[in-house]
Amino acid sequence: MPQVLTLAMLPALAGCTIPKAVNPVEIYRTVTGAVDEGRPPPPGLDRGRPNLASVPPRPERPPPEVRDAISAALVANREQSRAALAPRAVPARPGQAAPGDPAIPASPPARASLAGAPAIPWSDTAPRGSDTAPRARPPQGGGPAAAPEPAPPAMPDLAPAPPPPDLLGPPPRPELRP
Repeated sequence: MPQVLTLAMLPALAGCTIPKAVNPVEIYRTVTGAVDEGRPPPPGLDRGRPNLASVPPRPERPPPEVRDAISAALVANREQSRAALAPRAVPARPGQAAPGDPAIPASPPARASLAGAPAIPWSDTAPRGSDTAPRARPPQGGGPAAAPEPAPPAMPDLAPAPPPPDLLGPPPRPELRP
């Protein structure tokens, strides 16, 4: 009975994987250095050890009076930065050059003006091919002139010609029904 149980467990154990941390083969490869074979050497290994005598000596400390003067100047600078900025005496006007760099304008450039497009007449009564069409007259009276509502464009009478037969391709194959 134990032999049958062992034979039944062998296929189940064959599918298991062992983690690298407890695998004896991986532990042996790590200890002997076989894992690092083929790995490039670290940079600077071909150079000698650094010389600590090349380090410069520590600089001399300035006298206490100089250090106190530097500290006092830093405190005054910090207090000055906390104060509100004084407003300008004369504000800059639009179009005037910015103070400082003359290449920076004080205001954005003026808007570009576009040329007006010619009016396109929409009329059903205009003959085809003519460039002029009758225009609607403004309403009579003393009130403001209202623009007449344009009529829809004329539609062509004929549909476009079909493409030549060589562009249409072969006709579809007929379905065969049994």
